[in-house]
Formats: sequence, C-alpha cells, structure tokens
Amino acid sequence: MSENLISAVIVDDEPLAIEGLKLRLQKIPEINVIGEAQDGDAAIALCQELEPDVLFIDLQLPGINGLEVVQAIQADVMPLVVFVSAHSEYAVDAFELNAIDYILKPANLGRLQQTIERIKERLSPHEREEEKFKLMRALGKTSGLPISELEEWLATDGPLPSALKQELVIKNSDNQRVFVPMHEINWIDAAGDYMCVHTSSENYIVRITMKKLTSQLDERIFQRIHKSTVVNIHRIKRIETLRNNQSIVDLGDNIKLKVSRNYNSAIQKIINNRGPN
Repeated sequence: MSENLISAVIVDDEPLAIEGLKLRLQKIPEINVIGEAQDGDAAIALCQELEPDVLFIDLQLPGINGLEVVQAIQADVMPLVVFVSAHSEYAVDAFELNAIDYILKPANLGRLQQTIERIKERLSPHEREEEKFKLMRALGKTSGLPISELEEWLATDGPLPSALKQELVIKNSDNQRVFVPMHEINWIDAAGDYMCVHTSSENYIVRITMKKLTSQLDERIFQRIHKSTVVNIHRIKRIETLRNNQSIVDLGDNIKLKVSRNYNSAIQKIINNRGPN
C-alpha cells in the first residue's frame, strides 16, 4: 500500500458500530484501517503498538472511557483523535483535549470525508509536533501541572498526573487498571509499602507508600488519624472520646478506627468545621 495512506484505529464497544464505520472509511481512498478495539485498555495497547495516524474512538466504553484513553496514551505515539459519540454533551470536554473532530453517530460518508480533509491538513511533520504541543498544553490546563512535569511523566508508565487527583488508579489481580473515584474511598490503612483502600463495595491493595498516596488526596476530605490510617471525614458517623487524648471514629457497618493522640485535635477540628456531605 502507498505510504501516503492515513492509518487509522477504530475503538467502539459495539462490533456493529466498528463494522459500520470501517465500511464507510474503506470508501475513502486515503484511509487504511489497521486495527480495532472494543475497550479502553485494548485501545491504549493498540495505539502503543501500531502508532496510527488517527484514532476514531467512542466516548462511552466499558471501564476506561474515551477521554481517559486519550489522557493515557503517551504523547510520543499520540495519534490525531476523532471522537465518535451518540451524544453531543461531551463535545466541549473532547475539544479541551484537542480532538481534531467530534462526530455524532451514525456518521455518514460526507461527514467523514470532511474529517479526513482536516486530518490531511494536520499530518505534516511540523503540524504533528504542533498537535502534540497543543495536547500537552491542554492536559496541563486540565491537570493543573506545568508542561515540564507532564514531559517527565511521559518517561514513565504511570497514570496521568494531576495537581489534585479525582481518581485513584489501581491495578487489580488481573493486571487491569481500575479507576476508583476518590469520593468512594471510605478509609485507607497501611502495611509497609502496601495500602489497603476500602470502599463500600470492594477493597483494593495498592503498592505505594503512605507519603506518596496522601500527597494525592484532598486534605479537606481525607484526614490522617494514625501513622498507618487515613479516613474520609464524610464517612464518619460519630466520634467516641477515650482516655489519654485518644478517640475512636465510627464509620458505620461495624467499622471503628482508632485515632492516635497525635491526630486527635486535627480530626476534631475538621469534623467541627466540615460542611454538609
């Protein structure tokens, strides 16, 4: 095939949607569909392996959604991104990540041809570097971190950094990444370099130090109550005062955690000042 063909990967959790988009793209001579995936993790792996020119991706995916896929792909292999969705309400978020286009399903051939023209204009080496810079700048705005720190992150395989993380990224026993919303965490306890993160539905084991983990938490919500324990103050049902300036916090469901004397005044102050959940 000609080297001038635009290589594309399609990501959608519905096989019929993939097939429909693929059939339409095959009618455009400049496009070569080189891969397809049905979930976010597979999409990330495919982009890392194939380095396509353009990624056509649905926003609604099982597990990691389309926006999170784009955030997770390292910029040195970042394709141009076209979001494909049945809904229009995510368009602003998509363009904040510098998507080249946002197509509503079902995409007709004429609409796709307009998208391909945009892609062709952006595929010169100079334009590709400019696109990467724009993406880095957009990620910098959404994460609250400087571009220099984001560039350091590119050398790692870790999740997208953030000045104040909204989700904790955990690898489960199947080595799959699980995104745990911070507000769903009830409490965290430590065992060496491992943390046990407790939610109402599941417990997760994370290999991370307490110092590093607490640096990612919102101190207005999460309070350290012991050298090895952090609690979500909005989960506290009541506090039982003990002798020697110690206390017990009751999280309900028969979960009671000891507050050491070093942290007792801090937890009392935060509870007294906290607003409604």
